[in-house]
Amino acid sequence: MANLAAYAEFKAMLDRAAEVEDSLLPNELEMLHSLNEKYSEPRTPDPFDATALEVILRNFEISKGYRIDVKKDAARVIDLPRVKE
Repeated sequence: MANLAAYAEFKAMLDRAAEVEDSLLPNELEMLHSLNEKYSEPRTPDPFDATALEVILRNFEISKGYRIDVKKDAARVIDLPRVKE
């Protein structure tokens, strides 16, 4: 039996993320679409999925204070030097 209270809370978070879909980064957008498909029917949310959605929403709140345009600004690349053993 699905935990309907947890499902309702999770779906509310999905709806909040869908409202700001245009501002999400490509990997966040992919995760949001995946979660929407996975939770189209009532089921108990997986803790990993809930955490991932919370991170997406938190990142959006943080990025509101910056002028980041996900369609124009280049993605950040971390290029670390390789170490030979």
